[in-house]
Amino acid sequence: MSNIKHYVTSIKNGEVYFDEQFKFALILHEVGILHLIFAILFLISSHRVLCIYNVCVFVGYLSLDYLNKLKKLKITLFIAAMEVILHTFLTTIFIGINKGFFFYCFTMVPAAFYVILSWNSFKKKELSSILYTIVFILSISANFMISYFIEPIEKMVLGWQIALMIFNIVMSILAMAQFLILLDWDIMHKAERMQILNNELDEEANIDPLTRLYNRRFMDKKLEDKLADLSKEGAIFGIIMADIDDFKKINDTYGHDFGDEVLKMAAQALLKSTRDDDFVCRWGGEEFLIAINGNKKITADVAERMRQAVNSVSVKALNEEVKITMTFGISESIPGLSIEKLISIADENLYKGKKNGKNQVVSD
Repeated sequence: MSNIKHYVTSIKNGEVYFDEQFKFALILHEVGILHLIFAILFLISSHRVLCIYNVCVFVGYLSLDYLNKLKKLKITLFIAAMEVILHTFLTTIFIGINKGFFFYCFTMVPAAFYVILSWNSFKKKELSSILYTIVFILSISANFMISYFIEPIEKMVLGWQIALMIFNIVMSILAMAQFLILLDWDIMHKAERMQILNNELDEEANIDPLTRLYNRRFMDKKLEDKLADLSKEGAIFGIIMADIDDFKKINDTYGHDFGDEVLKMAAQALLKSTRDDDFVCRWGGEEFLIAINGNKKITADVAERMRQAVNSVSVKALNEEVKITMTFGISESIPGLSIEKLISIADENLYKGKKNGKNQVVSD
């Protein structure tokens, strides 16, 4: 029961997707079942011609499912529309207009608009919708003209007349409500899909494709935000500039594919050593820049954890394990200093570490 409730909720929220073919098949099957109900009612009320017609139409709608599977939605909609119009004419001629079958022509207006406007199979959507609307309005007018000039061929007892009128009104309202629900579902689904696509685009714009870390574009913006927080609230932050030691030699010895693997392994080691409010980015080449929420001591502690994490990483190259190391330079935010200056200080410390033997953290 809980699974059914969850599924219904997912449909309502636009999280479950049904394609055009599935939805059209659902509509066709519903209309077919409605004609089967009509056939039973006409059989009980002794209107055999209309009973036989509705049985044939029921079979016909099952056959239309074949066209739907071939994705011939235009011709399927046309045949279904013409059948509804024909059915209203026959019921008006045989038992009179006051049984309410012409209401289904009203129902077909929102149905045609929904199918044509919301599904991709139809071109010239506005023109097609207007043409279908005109046809249904003309068919309603024609039904009233027929009822004015022609007496019904068959008589129907008053109880059946009232029952059919009520039934047809209720079914027409339910059908129109269904198309409104489907339209609302489509809108929610498309909005959900659009949001997902936008999120994916935003993510791709901010993520380095190789390491899956943030890229320089994202970090530039994040550092500007941190500088603004420093100015407004005094929120101190640190910057770590990290570089893989002897990366050129690694590339030259083992090849660029191996170098890419080293970058990815190093990126994961850095990421696992940070906290939720820290940000790691690939700054360029084998350089990484990390923004730390805290002062110089906290930044140095995080950098040391990173250094140790990278030291524990080894990458397989043929029959050997290649160990990698990184050197880290850090700086602490100071009111009045620009982001460029803070990065420059961290970069200078990184250079000192490289010059003094590599695989170390330098803060001064």
